[in-house]
Amino acid sequence: MSQILLIEAGGTKTAFAVLRDGVVVCEYMSKGVNPTYSTDEEIAQVMQDFVRKCGSMESVRQVRYYGAGCASLESAGRVGCILQEFFPSARVNVYSDLMAVCHALSRNQRSIVGILGTGAATCLFDGVGMEDRAPSLGYMLGDEGSGTNLGKRLLIAYLRAQLPANVSSLIQRECNLSFESAMHEVYRKPEPNKFMASLAPFLRQYINEPCLHQLALTAFVDFFEQQKTHYAEADNLPWNLSGSVAYHFQDVVKEAAAMSGCRINRIIEAPMPLLIANG
Repeated sequence: MSQILLIEAGGTKTAFAVLRDGVVVCEYMSKGVNPTYSTDEEIAQVMQDFVRKCGSMESVRQVRYYGAGCASLESAGRVGCILQEFFPSARVNVYSDLMAVCHALSRNQRSIVGILGTGAATCLFDGVGMEDRAPSLGYMLGDEGSGTNLGKRLLIAYLRAQLPANVSSLIQRECNLSFESAMHEVYRKPEPNKFMASLAPFLRQYINEPCLHQLALTAFVDFFEQQKTHYAEADNLPWNLSGSVAYHFQDVVKEAAAMSGCRINRIIEAPMPLLIANG
């Protein structure tokens, strides 16, 4: 009996779900992959771990992969070739991670669709496909409002002694962070974006601290203001958002959206449950 494999890959984690007649027969969670930063070998290893966990995939006839870093034909092609090696009998479709949110939330609705997770991205969805997409500059040059960006802003304020003493003490104690260790993580270790994103949960935990609330609010206002300049209809269309940051900071996200004249329709943590429900 034929099966469908859904894969949702982000910067932090990759979710797998195998469906048979609309029923989930296997689920698996692995580390995140992104062809912008990950090698072919790293992507293949994640696929190998999944196959090892869920067993033979000979009956998989369709693979739908939604992934961060897959907006370009080159990146999507790289991932597609790797997937085809593991699932030679399947029809493989590789989509941008934004299309997962489009398929999950918007379907036939014209809307602005965005992701606020480890990274940040938006597109204009016309009900069928992406009509337009704001350029994604990555964590070094953009990604305002993302987990990495929130962590970066928190880190800068902490290292420059711009936070109240009680908040700085909390960061030092709960994040086990010093000036030296922070600089080592950012400049000497691989994937500093993930290190910075790891500070976002601390920010969420203490969001009622006025200085931290303002820091997050400024980041989300920057997200909306930067993204909306790319879309002429941004103030008139609903916004649908997904991602751990969008979901766990949604009160502040909605506050920032209102300040920027953007209308939030729905916010979800991850599209996979809706992708499964939609088949």
